[in-house]
Amino acid sequence: MREGEYGRLDALDESLWWLAGLRELIVALLDRHVQAQDFTVLDAGCGTGGMLKRIGERFPRAVLHGLDYAEEACAFARRKSRAEIRFGSVERLPWADASFDAVLSLDVLSGDALDPAQAIREFRRVLRPGGVLLLNLPAYQWLHSYHDRATHQSRRFTAGRVRDLCQPAGLEVLQLGYWNTLLFPLMVLRRKVWPLLAGETPDNVAAPSDVQELPQPVNALLGLPVALERALIRRGVSLPFGGSVIAVARRSS
Repeated sequence: MREGEYGRLDALDESLWWLAGLRELIVALLDRHVQAQDFTVLDAGCGTGGMLKRIGERFPRAVLHGLDYAEEACAFARRKSRAEIRFGSVERLPWADASFDAVLSLDVLSGDALDPAQAIREFRRVLRPGGVLLLNLPAYQWLHSYHDRATHQSRRFTAGRVRDLCQPAGLEVLQLGYWNTLLFPLMVLRRKVWPLLAGETPDNVAAPSDVQELPQPVNALLGLPVALERALIRRGVSLPFGGSVIAVARRSS
């Protein structure tokens, strides 16, 4: 990420509507697809640790591990969560085969200079048979913008692309769709239309990311449609479009 982004992410990790919505969605999917309460989980690309902290709160018997390629992020995550945090790359995970009941990777495979297929193979390798992989990825390459540049993300995905990554690696897709659907038109306006109206280009390299503090009423209002979508996804509904792709896959053998 660009300098300053990790500090801003850490400050807003527990309050910003999108980050809070993603955490609750992942917790709901873990609750649906992982039967045991004492499972072992890896957050591959854990950032500043907010997701691991939330998993620890919801599943106090879970054994938590995290990894990130940025030492700054690792430091934040160690302070924030009770997880074991390691520095490293998702393309070469420093764990033995079949180490985890669940692996999650949130907005990581979109990163610059990273091979998504290699990372997926590594995720499968460290999963135990029957273990599940949870992925969240930014959707639609045409939506690439200043936000992606600020967070050093060069690629965006479709649900079909995620399926094509998982299946050759030996992962059975259990649930696949999109979220941030109801607010998607606003996202398009913010990322693509508003910069043009403001006399900028949509890919303004100097613009910060959308991880910004919002007035509390606005933040709460934006969280409402995300909560509705989470209730649907938890019940197995696949939303047809949205700002992010969400996927659950299982290592069958």
